Amino acid sequence: MARQQIRFNYFEPKLVADNRLEYQWDMKPFLEYILANKKSFSGAFVLGDEISDLEWDSCGYDEKNDLYYIQLSRLRSKNIPSRKKLNQEKESLHLSDDEFLGEFNLLIFDPRHNVLITQGNSFGLTTKQIAMSLSNLRLKYKEKIGEAEKDELFVVSLRPIIDSNAISSVKNNDIYRKIVIKGSDYREIENNSLNSETLSSTIRALNEINGVNFEITVTMSNTPKGESLSQNEVRSMIEDVLKLRDSKMDVSMNVTSRKNEEYALENTDLFIPKLTSTIVINVKNRSTIGAEAIFQNFKEQNYYDQEKYIQYTLGKIISQN
Repeated sequence: MARQQIRFNYFEPKLVADNRLEYQWDMKPFLEYILANKKSFSGAFVLGDEISDLEWDSCGYDEKNDLYYIQLSRLRSKNIPSRKKLNQEKESLHLSDDEFLGEFNLLIFDPRHNVLITQGNSFGLTTKQIAMSLSNLRLKYKEKIGEAEKDELFVVSLRPIIDSNAISSVKNNDIYRKIVIKGSDYREIENNSLNSETLSSTIRALNEINGVNFEITVTMSNTPKGESLSQNEVRSMIEDVLKLRDSKMDVSMNVTSRKNEEYALENTDLFIPKLTSTIVINVKNRSTIGAEAIFQNFKEQNYYDQEKYIQYTLGKIISQN
């Protein structure tokens, strides 16, 4: 058995009109139609040279907790890997014209908070592709119920839920694996008092070579996961960047960190700290994790976990906005 970590991202589902006005999208009628009318329309949608598809048999509703879930797949027929046995020649994987390799994203909808939760998958659909897929599925659904949009079309947009506590969490983490700082004009910064020696040195260097824009990237790649960049220096850089941003200067910072070795890595944008959470599942080798298994573990380890209780956290964030 292997342990696999799965990340979830939290969004407000919106509908954007041609005039760029934005409206809240209540996904419940759309999802109830999908559950009650299996395979009533094609769930496939072309994304460049790939295809997004709705997994009709991996959709469901948890009546006890009032949560819906569906699964989308990213289908590809390019850059196909080979099959290999130890000490033997590799064999090509041959796919028929109607066969693809599939990567999957679970989507969970909480109607109580009108929040869509998406399973992260580095090989699956991106957030933008998920939004495009939902736009396509929604249009097909509207046609099926006799409400086709003709004069004004709406597209789905996923707005990240912002976690205002994320910055405090980052400051309290023990392990910093990577930082990226960007600025558009160092001359705006050089007259400010900075605590970080790294940031101060960069500004001095830019002044010496007549540079303007800058990007600092420092990583701990290829080192044991418990090793960290200097905690004090990273925290000083965070304080400096936050202070500069409060002064309306064009600067940004991303921090990749973890609470300790037992926790997952988190990539935090200090100015758009998106709400995320993770679970860990034991997976049999050479097997695919089913949507139902991910959904159940999400609820047990995450959404209703006595310590994390992400639904409660989510409710507090939404009530403050």
